[in-house]
Amino acid sequence: MTRRFAWLAAPLLAATAEAQAPPTPKPPTFGLEVEVVSVTAVIYDKSGHFIHDLKTDDVELLEDGVKQDLTYFKEAGGAGAEKIPLSVVLVLDTSGSMQRNISFLREAASSFVGKLQDVDQAMLVQFNETVKGSADFTGDVERLDDFIEALEAWGGTSLYDATHYALGRIKDQPGRKALVVFTDGADTTSRLKEQEVIDYARSVEATVYCIGFKGEPGFLGGSPRGFLKKIAEDTGGAFFAPDRIGELIKIFGGISEELHQHYALAYTPKRGPDGTFRAIQLRLTSRKDAEVRVRKGYFAVKRRRS
Repeated sequence: MTRRFAWLAAPLLAATAEAQAPPTPKPPTFGLEVEVVSVTAVIYDKSGHFIHDLKTDDVELLEDGVKQDLTYFKEAGGAGAEKIPLSVVLVLDTSGSMQRNISFLREAASSFVGKLQDVDQAMLVQFNETVKGSADFTGDVERLDDFIEALEAWGGTSLYDATHYALGRIKDQPGRKALVVFTDGADTTSRLKEQEVIDYARSVEATVYCIGFKGEPGFLGGSPRGFLKKIAEDTGGAFFAPDRIGELIKIFGGISEELHQHYALAYTPKRGPDGTFRAIQLRLTSRKDAEVRVRKGYFAVKRRRS
């Protein structure tokens, strides 16, 4: 838990958008297949410090155990490093059990959006027994803060539905994509099942960070902890289980720092798309004292560019 971890897309509407609203029609697509896999890597030394200035020769990427040739390798964050646009969704539990702690959640979320860079954009999703999101991604911190200040706690907990909805909203965004999911209790009202959401997350190129606060008795021993850990590990993210709600600002700050310090990689698989799940492994060839975190793999399906 101590490890540290373009621009305005559309105005944020005053009224929230229901998750059940009909999806916006997609633009027509054409027949050009895109077979490039993008990977986000977070690389730390044993002390938990991000390792800067790595080059292509310092890493080796394997797909199903076969070494791949990198076509792109860039560091994001740090002095002189390239700024890679970040799209992030804050998925926030506003169920009834959060009534006593909603002010802490507002403060932590506001602190997080205040750290967005000029190339970043975000949206907010709140959930109880319903799922509601801000209208679209935006870089306007004041409008995001307005949404955060309006959060109110009531009702049940549709954790799975909210996570799935957020993944659907972010999957076509440019640059690095991430979800930050906060909940204080077990799912009680979702229509979707846990495994359905995990499988969907594995098909979306987004890193999921999960924070499970011990709210109702028995939460940490139940299925929500397993779900949060699993979806975070499979997507190259991290799971946090703070004992005190006051730790939220520190955790949100650590996630923000990690999101802005990473390596972006890309490669064209040596084996063509066949619909199977491919395991991804990244390792350092130049040093052994490193922790490398990437998503566990992807589904090798044919992609089409708009």
